[in-house]
Amino acid sequence: MKKDGVAGRPYAAITQEAARKGIHLMSAAVPVGLALGVTRNIVIVALATLFSIALVVEIARRTSAAAASRFMRLFASLLRAHEAQSVTGATWLLGAMLGAVAILPRDAAIAATWAVAIGDASAALIGIRFGRHRDRESGKSLEGSAACAITTTLGALLLARLSLAESLMLGVIAAVAERATWPADDNARIVALVGASAWLWSVVLY
Repeated sequence: MKKDGVAGRPYAAITQEAARKGIHLMSAAVPVGLALGVTRNIVIVALATLFSIALVVEIARRTSAAAASRFMRLFASLLRAHEAQSVTGATWLLGAMLGAVAILPRDAAIAATWAVAIGDASAALIGIRFGRHRDRESGKSLEGSAACAITTTLGALLLARLSLAESLMLGVIAAVAERATWPADDNARIVALVGASAWLWSVVLY
């Protein structure tokens, strides 16, 4: 198998991760839409619809062997090992985004959803391609964490229009949340920690 010339990773691994993160990249429509003025209600309805469909699929693959078999035939290549028997990252992603948009102030929701959509995807793709300094347990790289921090900071600064100081803080928090292995799914963890931090910043300092 042909190897990646920079990090020694197979090109197939990069391609597979890019496919996995395609959902994340498409979900960037949420923070971009909010930043461009799409009403919160429209975004909530869209996310609630998609989340409901995801929940129906989750229930179906647990209650029907035929549905589970078909699901695995279609999506096995996109799943992490633990997702075969648990809630998928896509379901967590949709649920977390829905909660953020429904509960948080607009700027905090933009920052949180951007962090999980682009920050998390950047961490994975840059980490696979350029990662050299890796954690022995999680396999996550410092290069990927840096990419997560940078892209989250830029989104908070340019899309959410937060201050530079707050944007930098949220970038660091997103990187820490993405790198951690608990609690829960990293999609929910990133949205919750970045969103809560942005909200607390506004409460304490404004």
